[in-house]
Amino acid sequence: MTPYAITITRQFGSKGREIGKQLAERLHCHYYDRSIIEQEAAQKDESLAALVALKQVEGYYKMAYPLGIGSSLKQEKMFQAQSAVLLEHAAKENCVIVGRCADYVLRNQERVLRCYLYAPDAYRASSVASLNLSTASEYQPLIDEVDKARASYYLKYTGYPVDNLELRDLVVNTACLGLEGTVEMLAAFAAKKFGLNLEEQA
Repeated sequence: MTPYAITITRQFGSKGREIGKQLAERLHCHYYDRSIIEQEAAQKDESLAALVALKQVEGYYKMAYPLGIGSSLKQEKMFQAQSAVLLEHAAKENCVIVGRCADYVLRNQERVLRCYLYAPDAYRASSVASLNLSTASEYQPLIDEVDKARASYYLKYTGYPVDNLELRDLVVNTACLGLEGTVEMLAAFAAKKFGLNLEEQA
């Protein structure tokens, strides 16, 4: 049977990465995000290693540079390398992919569930508490900056606004059901779409 892929595009602070990881665990499939895909892309092309080195930076700084810091030519090269890695994985194995414009990259794949996760500002502020600022209101500038960077990156490489519906099958407010509830809802939706037996996945 043709493998399936679940892509997750998300607002900063909507817990998309955590949801993606737990969803992959729930479905017993592979999980990929920026860190993993960047490393694989750099292994294929050593000239991209400098962009990947930004992962050493602490806090949210890395998130404000979706393709690292480098020339536009090198960033374009990174995007193409990452896209090739995503297509390779989606062609051979069931997987959950967070970010990387995966919904666009896999737009011609047969079995893909494309999700967009968002949440109210207050919920998102509370989810970035690891930055250790004194009040929740101080998180908002950081949230806005990362959202802006992600939106610019997405538009540049896909030609679509990040909150478009053209490349989406499911749009979810993660605050409604919380982390675990959202994971279970997405698993149930994927099971229906791909003909999975969740009891076997438990």
